[in-house]
Amino acid sequence: MKMVNPKGEAVYYNIVEKDGHFRYIVKGIGSTTIKGRDRQRLKSRTFTQQAQAEGYLRRNGFICV
Repeated sequence: MKMVNPKGEAVYYNIVEKDGHFRYIVKGIGSTTIKGRDRQRLKSRTFTQQAQAEGYLRRNGFICV
């Protein structure tokens, strides 16, 4: 699912199953970077819980397009 925030940054939010567990992946589109746990700039970030991924997207203002 493609999501955009008011700044114009865009990410893909995908749910995948790996080794019998669900993973929630947020991946930046183009020059968009994702903030990691220690504020490092990443191209993608994997969450193990859906609430964590949705909280990250909500805090950064991303909405579904």
